[in-house]
Amino acid sequence: MPESPPPKHDQLMRFFGRHLVALCVTYREKGSTEATVRYAAYSCTLLQIDGYYFLLTAGHILSDLNVALKSNSIEILQAELRDNPNSGNVHDLPIPFDLKSAPMAFVDEDGLDFGVVLLTPYYVRLLAANGMVAIGEENWARQHTVGFDAHFMLGFPEELASTHVKAIDEGLITSTMLSVERLDEPPEDLPPKPYSRFVGKLPANFGLASVVGMSGGPILGFNLTPPMRYWVVALQPHVASVKSCQERRNWRQSTID
Repeated sequence: MPESPPPKHDQLMRFFGRHLVALCVTYREKGSTEATVRYAAYSCTLLQIDGYYFLLTAGHILSDLNVALKSNSIEILQAELRDNPNSGNVHDLPIPFDLKSAPMAFVDEDGLDFGVVLLTPYYVRLLAANGMVAIGEENWARQHTVGFDAHFMLGFPEELASTHVKAIDEGLITSTMLSVERLDEPPEDLPPKPYSRFVGKLPANFGLASVVGMSGGPILGFNLTPPMRYWVVALQPHVASVKSCQERRNWRQSTID
């Protein structure tokens, strides 16, 4: 029999994008009279543990949002949850999200960079109604026994998203899925950390200027032995680039009084 053609990028995103949610925020400097406001879309993985549902994302993202929520110089105007637009969802209507009241926990130190935002049943029902699927504990409980044949990362690249909008509903986001080569040994210039890490390398030409904005998105490991299976093996951490590091410093300087 002829071999089946490999699945296309949009077909992969329709399936794996069911786990990917964007936490979108509009914000501005207090007292600003500009007609547009700043817009940011953060990559999150929908997660379920012991009957509770969470947005799993990078710890530095929640740390920075927590600083902004308490700032006297930055005003967060609105937040919403947006289903991955490439997942074949039922509708594209965003879900207004009460970020200020949402319980969250995060860590961003010693190589650990992750955090969670607790979702109430109200948000869980709305996400499920649009085809979003939470990843459960069985997905990672025994992954240390699995041999992975391939790895991919998902997220919302900043260069494919709006940066300024007049209203939050005007914000545009685009998700993507990139192949990642896992490295057995970290580069020599990577500082050692007390915790194990996923260290990978992107292809030379992966179609983007950078992966800034994909922090918090999942890194999936695949075992291609039929039937094909996949696991979430890591989160994309803070992007180690001069541009993103400078932007984060600017954000913190503008939000910390």
